[in-house]
Amino acid sequence: MVFAGIPLLLTSLSSLIIECESIGVVTPPAVDLSQPLPKLLSERYGMSGELLEEFKCLCEVRNEIIHPVPLPTGTNDNWPDYLRRVKDKRVAVEHPEPGAHYTFFAQMASHDLFAWAIWVTRGAYETVIYSFPEQWRAFPILPDYVREFCPRSAGPH
Repeated sequence: MVFAGIPLLLTSLSSLIIECESIGVVTPPAVDLSQPLPKLLSERYGMSGELLEEFKCLCEVRNEIIHPVPLPTGTNDNWPDYLRRVKDKRVAVEHPEPGAHYTFFAQMASHDLFAWAIWVTRGAYETVIYSFPEQWRAFPILPDYVREFCPRSAGPH
């Protein structure tokens, strides 16, 4: 579920952006989806702080999934240091034996990691939807729908 779901979560966010930008517009949306999503969410929709940092990590996790040419991480636990923030949330699969570790991809195959990804995506959905005060009422069910699957308590640990 992680390896298919995380890329789909971010793709659905891109689709949501197109939908929100297209409401009431007869010309193509004035948004550049070729730029990195964290930059777009920050500059166009005002995402900042902890949520933006979490979202950057989510994009890096997605990148690791869709570009699966795993290089040695160079760490004792097979988890790359640039994603240590995610590992520190204790959402990765941990090996039951002290000192033993799974591969990076095996550690990513975690329900908790997927729940964290949904929580972060939910924050991104809300950021985008509520950036359109005149149109957001067309999308009120989305944050509520996501909330059913991922309450705030599933957020950063």
